[in-house]
Amino acid sequence: MKNKFIYCILFAVIFNFSYSQNSGTNSGGQVVQVQPKVIVIPYAKENEDIKTMLQDQSKGFYRRTAISVVNNAFNSRGFTTYGFEAELTKALNANLFNSGTKRSQKEIIAQNCTADIYVETDLEVVPGGNGTEVQLILRAYETATGRALSDKQSASGKFYTDDITKLTIKALDKVKEDFLNDIQTKFTDIVNNGRSIEIYFNLEKNSTMTYDKEVGTDGDLLSEAIMDWMTKNSFKNYAKKRNSTKLEVVYNEVRIPLKDQATGDNYDIEMFGRLIRKFLKNTFQIEASVTYPPGQIMVTLK
Repeated sequence: MKNKFIYCILFAVIFNFSYSQNSGTNSGGQVVQVQPKVIVIPYAKENEDIKTMLQDQSKGFYRRTAISVVNNAFNSRGFTTYGFEAELTKALNANLFNSGTKRSQKEIIAQNCTADIYVETDLEVVPGGNGTEVQLILRAYETATGRALSDKQSASGKFYTDDITKLTIKALDKVKEDFLNDIQTKFTDIVNNGRSIEIYFNLEKNSTMTYDKEVGTDGDLLSEAIMDWMTKNSFKNYAKKRNSTKLEVVYNEVRIPLKDQATGDNYDIEMFGRLIRKFLKNTFQIEASVTYPPGQIMVTLK
């Protein structure tokens, strides 16, 4: 009888702990404030080698010019920036582009240097009888999810000059303030309200588990237990479910913090995925595998 009583208490403690919000996602009404770290990267087509692009005799200089000019704009606003060519060299030396990941070279570089945001620059020099014009496209993305933060296009106008740097600055000046303000606004929202990700719960082939199966001792369905846990552990309790069937549960928007609210360290998507896996295993003895496509968590029950 005594052993049974102890077991019940132990189970209750474990069960309640599983449903208690993790300290890393619990803001307690406050958030850890932080300024974004940025890396400026040249535009590259899918599977195009960035190092080869930068060394191209006809356009390599223009691409390096765009990176330098845009990088200086971020520095002038007090952003922390990373030098692209130095980070490219690090990635090449570490053989990161041959690691089997599905991420592009630009995403790998940004992730490896822990930049919060990467800015893609695309510069075109258009010569003509009425002068030379620089056309500039800027796109900013959140590194962890790949979500777009800002997209601006500009042109310098035509001038009789071969000074591509000055023309690039003219093109940038027309959109610089709006572009930087967009990024700051979007990043501040991420800091305050969390990073938005998608989470998919599905079943391994031949799995005997379903999401409409009762679990635990309260008569909850597995989908309902997941719902309670997701609401409790998401940042500021924001977890929006799109679909729930016996074979699949989909959350199209779940917020997780940019920084661990207990330590101030970076809070990676993988940390939240690990919490989900351990919740399923420790609370219901359900084994699951977890993968991390950009901006998503895929949980597969075995």
